[in-house]
Amino acid sequence: MSYLELFKIISKPWASIKEISLIANCGRDTAIRIRNNIENEIIKDGKRIPKSKTIVVPTKKVIEYLGLDLDYIINMANTEMELNSNRALHYASISR
Repeated sequence: MSYLELFKIISKPWASIKEISLIANCGRDTAIRIRNNIENEIIKDGKRIPKSKTIVVPTKKVIEYLGLDLDYIINMANTEMELNSNRALHYASISR
């Protein structure tokens, strides 16, 4: 997964098992364990999680739990976006 794709995922306010497995690069069972650990931390702090068919946790908590460097991800996503846009411009000028 590229940094730009990762940035798009972590930009969402809530993370389900699918997003957690993409962010952590893990399988479904590990993502469920991560979600359950985060959910337990939130409940232990006296807060609630929205009740819905799909259990979600705040993406911010997932990032903190995994110890990801948000500034680095943002910088790399910006760099990747610049490289992709420059590459597209160069390709367009070559094809003329």
